[in-house]
Amino acid sequence: MKLFSIGCAFVLSVSLLACGSGGGGVETGPDAVQQDQFIKQDLLSGDLTPTDNPTPSDSGGTDGTTPTDIPGNPETADPGAYDLPGMDTSTPDPKCQTLKEGTVTGFDVDGTARTFILNLPKGVDNGGPWPVIFNWHGFGDTASNMAHLLSNQVSNHDYPFILVTPEDTNMQPTKGMDWDILKISKPNKEARLFDEVLKCLDQRYGVDWDGIHSVGFSAGSIMTDLLGVLRGDMMASIATYSGVYFSNQPNVDALGSLASFVSWPQMTTTNTYAQLLVHGGQQDNYNMMVTTLQFDESGKRDVTWLSGMGHDVIHCTHSGGHTIPSSFNDGGGKLVEFFKAHRRGGGASTWSAGLPADYPKYCTFVAGK
Repeated sequence: MKLFSIGCAFVLSVSLLACGSGGGGVETGPDAVQQDQFIKQDLLSGDLTPTDNPTPSDSGGTDGTTPTDIPGNPETADPGAYDLPGMDTSTPDPKCQTLKEGTVTGFDVDGTARTFILNLPKGVDNGGPWPVIFNWHGFGDTASNMAHLLSNQVSNHDYPFILVTPEDTNMQPTKGMDWDILKISKPNKEARLFDEVLKCLDQRYGVDWDGIHSVGFSAGSIMTDLLGVLRGDMMASIATYSGVYFSNQPNVDALGSLASFVSWPQMTTTNTYAQLLVHGGQQDNYNMMVTTLQFDESGKRDVTWLSGMGHDVIHCTHSGGHTIPSSFNDGGGKLVEFFKAHRRGGGASTWSAGLPADYPKYCTFVAGK
């Protein structure tokens, strides 16, 4: 499965013109990805062959806490929206009791059947409460491909967790990009998937509400950034590979004449979650015919924006283009190391004194102000 240019998707929706990558492609040099490594080459290669016909996607707890009744947690309704429906877990939801390892289909979220892959740690029925990591794929990719990023880490000796890899509902521009990430209406369908999955995981296995994390690549990273805006008060940390916050106005302004296709609410999160923010250099860009979206520039703007609001950021600028660099192609070990070190409400990052020795030299720590 190929990963498609976010920029091309905008152009195809507006003018039906094809366009190519402004860079990216397969990495070369010290960060080159080898095909025999842990995850499929098509996820990591940065293969950005544009298409106007992406493969359609299949659209198909025990402590009583929920996203709306965690002690000290503010209401999690989308900013400016009506309150989310109450999620009282005192009465078990039948759909929650059917959750099990593997692909979950027909999972009802506000009348829409959703699909996601559930990877569970050993002893899930006897342990817990469990940290949860959401794992969002890029535009045109699939959950089955993206699950490889972390699926072999769920029983990590130091930090076992539940992994949720959602499948998209094939949203196409200008409505979305696989995910509901362009014009954010109320309620946001992906945030509601997040809510309902967490409710059911808590009923079925027990959720560690201070250990909720999210990671994504490309459009999946934009989805992860959106969770920081809509559900940031619930997040322990998030990690993104070539993402963009469109609540950060300069990122919208950089879209030029395409800016009207994007509308996000302001960031109202008071919880200062940590973020691992990874992007390529100048080759991490897309030619959208009328403008070029530079993920390196948006990434730098987001580091300043996030740290200015008190978020600690681990900022990594690698030498490749639009790809997950091979320095992070270690079976998910560095990601789990990052998630384990950052809990919701844990205060300043312990990494402020220095990043772990196995982190690449192109990563720096930027303290929240």
